[in-house]
Amino acid sequence: MTLNLHLLRIYVAVLEQGSFTKAAEVLTMSQSAVSRAVQELERQLGTTLLERRARGVAPTMAGTILGEHARRIFTHERLAIEALNELRGLQRGRLAIGASSTIGVYLLPPLLGNYHRRYPGIELFLDIGNTQQIIERLLSYQIDVAYVEGPVAANEDLQVVPWRSDEMVVIASPDHPLTRRVTLDCSDLQDAPFIMREPGSGTRKVMEQALAAHNVTVRPVMELGSTEAVKQAVSAGLGLSMVSRFTIQSELIAGKLRVLNIPCLSIQRQLSRVRLHDRPQSLALEAWFKNRG
Repeated sequence: MTLNLHLLRIYVAVLEQGSFTKAAEVLTMSQSAVSRAVQELERQLGTTLLERRARGVAPTMAGTILGEHARRIFTHERLAIEALNELRGLQRGRLAIGASSTIGVYLLPPLLGNYHRRYPGIELFLDIGNTQQIIERLLSYQIDVAYVEGPVAANEDLQVVPWRSDEMVVIASPDHPLTRRVTLDCSDLQDAPFIMREPGSGTRKVMEQALAAHNVTVRPVMELGSTEAVKQAVSAGLGLSMVSRFTIQSELIAGKLRVLNIPCLSIQRQLSRVRLHDRPQSLALEAWFKNRG
């Protein structure tokens, strides 16, 4: 059995777009031509790849497996093309970076700016999500390298190396009663209202582990999907939270937030850089690492 890469490329477009209509628009083909191409691929492989539904399509188990391998194939195709382009001195190419929110919003922008000034011909893409989401995108070959703040589950496909250190601090609004005290004990947080990040967030995992280590139970009052939203909620007096010190410099200067001094809850966490073991390193990525990425 030989895979027809033209048909496979059309199939991946349908898979990513979620419908024949949208895939046809992206590929500048007719919808009927796209549909025929997928049917022909299914015929050649002797299996159903897509379930046709009223509102788009969904992959079967076989379709999911084929999609995963197809993304790897086309990633290696792109890397081959980029490698040839890079022989001309990094004048063309693409670098896709994934990062959990603290790193992506607060730490990477200066590095990206410096990289762009040195290599303006390289197209840069930054994908921001929580730690779990970013690792999933790395494993599915959607990004070249990942930077995460949460623990990474053991996986033989992943190469995890330390990147930077980060301090986690408990924050409160300036008028919160606990800010009147110079030093606090972990027990002072017992049953305190807390603003939580969403499940899968590295920040949330570190927070939960730290509080559990000191037998502290807090009262979750809100769950938010970004550090910026958490900071706004805390500033409005809705509760306490724990964030990276990197994320609150401007708020501390403006007096919108305060850091609680809790010596027993001094938390240093390791930020990590993650790559796939079997993925070739492009020259664009090599230059990024030399740029202290």
